[in-house]
Amino acid sequence: MNLKFKQPLIITQTINWFVLLTIVATVNLYSQTPQIDSLKQELKKAANDTIRSDFNERIAYEYLYYQPDSAKRYIDKALELAQLNNYQRGIAKAYNRMGTYYIVTSKYPDAILEFQKALPLYKAKNDSLGLSESYGNLGVLEFYLRDYESSEKNFRQALNYVDSVNNRNQYIKYIVNLSGVFREKRVLDSAVYYSKKALNLIKGGGDPRIAGVAYFNLGTARYFLGSYDEAIANLNLALQSSNFPVQFQCLAKSYIAQSYTAQGRLDEAANELLAIEQQVLDLKDQYVILAYYEARQKLHEANNNTAEALAYAQKYIKLNDEIHNREQSNILQNLKIQFDIEEQQLENELLRSDAEMQALQIKHQRYAIIGISVLIVLLFLLLFILYRMYSYKKSANRILKKEQQVLNTSNKNLTAINHQKNNLFSIVAHDVKSPVAAVLSSINLLHNNYKNFTSEEIEALSEELKKQTSNLYYLIDSVLLWAKSQMNGYKFIISEVHPHKVVSEVVEAEDVFIERKNLKIDCLIPKEDIIFTDRQVVIVIMRNLLTNAIKFTPTNGRITFSANRTAEVYELSISYTGVGMSKVDLDKVLIKKERFSIKGTNDEAGNGIGLILCQEIAHQIGGEIVATSQPANGSTFTLKLPIIK
Repeated sequence: MNLKFKQPLIITQTINWFVLLTIVATVNLYSQTPQIDSLKQELKKAANDTIRSDFNERIAYEYLYYQPDSAKRYIDKALELAQLNNYQRGIAKAYNRMGTYYIVTSKYPDAILEFQKALPLYKAKNDSLGLSESYGNLGVLEFYLRDYESSEKNFRQALNYVDSVNNRNQYIKYIVNLSGVFREKRVLDSAVYYSKKALNLIKGGGDPRIAGVAYFNLGTARYFLGSYDEAIANLNLALQSSNFPVQFQCLAKSYIAQSYTAQGRLDEAANELLAIEQQVLDLKDQYVILAYYEARQKLHEANNNTAEALAYAQKYIKLNDEIHNREQSNILQNLKIQFDIEEQQLENELLRSDAEMQALQIKHQRYAIIGISVLIVLLFLLLFILYRMYSYKKSANRILKKEQQVLNTSNKNLTAINHQKNNLFSIVAHDVKSPVAAVLSSINLLHNNYKNFTSEEIEALSEELKKQTSNLYYLIDSVLLWAKSQMNGYKFIISEVHPHKVVSEVVEAEDVFIERKNLKIDCLIPKEDIIFTDRQVVIVIMRNLLTNAIKFTPTNGRITFSANRTAEVYELSISYTGVGMSKVDLDKVLIKKERFSIKGTNDEAGNGIGLILCQEIAHQIGGEIVATSQPANGSTFTLKLPIIK
């Protein structure tokens, strides 16, 4: 026999769950809490009636569920004190608490009327916490009327008014309520989502009683999804929560029993129901009894006890009809409509008041603007006179300052030009004179003694002469390029350059000196590499670096060219074995730009100025020369050129 109830049980049961969450008065059913005792002591110490009103309301909050009549006495006292002292916030709190009292006592029309009184007072005071609680209570009543869309809307409105940090428990409470709304709408994924969200928030600190309700909602949602193991696990977690109210305990065990029944674990289901039978009867809570009846009916039906199953089904239907009679539903719906209309009228009145206030403010602002305008005109006239007097003096000072700046700039430029000229003359005097003298001496020697020289001596002298003239040419070429780069307005000639081809030309020019020392040359630069830069700059610098490499590489040594491209720079490197330099010596040349010269592996002499000039030229084009070296282990010099697109 398959028995069906007239209405889904979860609808009627969840009303009570929302009531519990809204008032959060989940205290022990059978004894006065220590919290009430503490509040009563504080009430005796209260300094004035507004504080006494607040304490009476808070004591009512604690009494509300397990001793509603005691709660009403404290609510009446709180309202009386608040009205005597025109304490508007206290009056609103008392109305709101009276509304929750009527929910607990199932007087729903009276509850709506109390909330109707409280909400305008909270709005007038812009009390966000009070507005949050009022919208939350309205959400409960909308839920009772099965208007789940409006219920969801009110709970979301309540969330908008509550601070998730400073009012954490109230914020979590509305999240839990939303999970119940979505469960009744049969949007079970959303019900699970909001239950889990509440539990995650509680992990950071929250009321364990609300955590228990969140586990309860998650368990019942899992039950309706058919995930019975998860339903049992979450409902057991709810039962383990501290201060978990007796009503929820009975409801949780009823659903655990239904889950066991659905799994065919009938003995375990019977044990769960037997354990709560006396509690259910003692509570006399209609919704808890309904859940118990349903669980009993399903268990008897699974055991094929048709008579017992039918009996519990009839008990359920009778009790459910008592709770939801048509007349009360109509009254509630009419009151709801009336409340919506009056709320809209109140909002319209507030808008009219705001409009009148704005008009008055605009009028006052107009008078203020006129007065300020007159004052501004007078101040402007005074400032204009002062400005005209000041401007004559300032104009003269400006002209004098400008002329002084032009003079200073001219002096700086002249100093810089003189400094460049001195550098150039110093370089020419020290580094061009000596090579020219050496070339002239070699020529005179050859001219005066060529008849006495053997062919081998003449060949050796001519090679020495070639070497001296090559060095002189490279030096003059470097000096000229450096001098041009120092001129104001000089622009480098940017063109397409093939690094492999340039290096090949430089190596070919030094072929005689390379063969003399029997050096190995490795060029690892890709032939297809192309960069855009000044070709002469690359030739001069690479030729200077190669000359140094030949000079400091021992006989039978190796010189290697390589390249590396990044997003910002193109790097041309030359590495060689043999004589290296310390970091101190490298810094002298490349950073401090001090003249520094040492002899090569075959006592080749140098002028010590080439690297300094090349570093200056590299800087002018936006690049630089860097080096790594260790004495006796060779060196690597790298020319870094900016990528020009």
